[in-house]
Amino acid sequence: MKNIKNLLNNGLYLVATPIGNLNDISLRALKILRESKFIVCENPLHSSKLLKEYDIKKNLLSLHDYNEGAIINKVSKHLSKSIVCLISDSGSPLISDPGFKLVKYCIEKNIFVTSIPGATSIIPSLQLSGIPINSFTFNGFIPKKIKSANELLEASKNIAGAQIFFSSSHRLIENIKLIKKYFGNRKITICKEITKLNEQYLRANVNEVIDKLDNKYFKIKGEFVLIIEGENKTNVSQINKNTIEIMLDISKKFSLTETVKIVHKLSGISKKDLYEIALLKLRGGNE
Repeated sequence: MKNIKNLLNNGLYLVATPIGNLNDISLRALKILRESKFIVCENPLHSSKLLKEYDIKKNLLSLHDYNEGAIINKVSKHLSKSIVCLISDSGSPLISDPGFKLVKYCIEKNIFVTSIPGATSIIPSLQLSGIPINSFTFNGFIPKKIKSANELLEASKNIAGAQIFFSSSHRLIENIKLIKKYFGNRKITICKEITKLNEQYLRANVNEVIDKLDNKYFKIKGEFVLIIEGENKTNVSQINKNTIEIMLDISKKFSLTETVKIVHKLSGISKKDLYEIALLKLRGGNE
């Protein structure tokens, strides 16, 4: 068997780590971690548990937003002649975690940088939310500053696709009430401790979720993923002519019901609005 080290480029490797279950890490990720000169991480104490599980002994450098410049200076001389790994406490680096400046530095200096994919909380949350996910937007953590939080939610409320937010435990109830202010009583799924022993999902309308949380439906601890149903009130007059033409073409070969289903899948536009515009056009209505 060839030595993997001879097949790897020197440079920066963004390595995804488990989000809860330590078995959720790829063989490729483990090999690269073993071959690295050192590992840049958030919390060395946290990351050492994973490395100990797989008998990987490496020097760890702690990376935060406030010291990223210093870390870049420290690792820059090693990047061209050795393998350096960047990991986060859980999941993929840079997703609501530090590391952007380090990656940008490598790109600007033409240093090899690549991503080793793996565990993430976002995809399982979408898959298990029970909410349509033909399209979706990831928004990261709802900001602590109320003005920034209001601006983000205001900008997100009219988007057709599912909306993904992260929330810390101590702001969860406050954030859900803010979501109600902007999104109304939409469907929402709260995802807790994904891949862990106490994994839970709360799927309900916003009002019911607030009531359940107030009545201690589950222990509010750790970080949460929130999946909110997208806006489904499309203004029929805003459906573009190209979509209408495609729908009319499809209707020549399929029934109205089948046509609406097909166009709904392609466009994400609600079936109700597609029915309305289809009936209008098929009856010869004005544009």
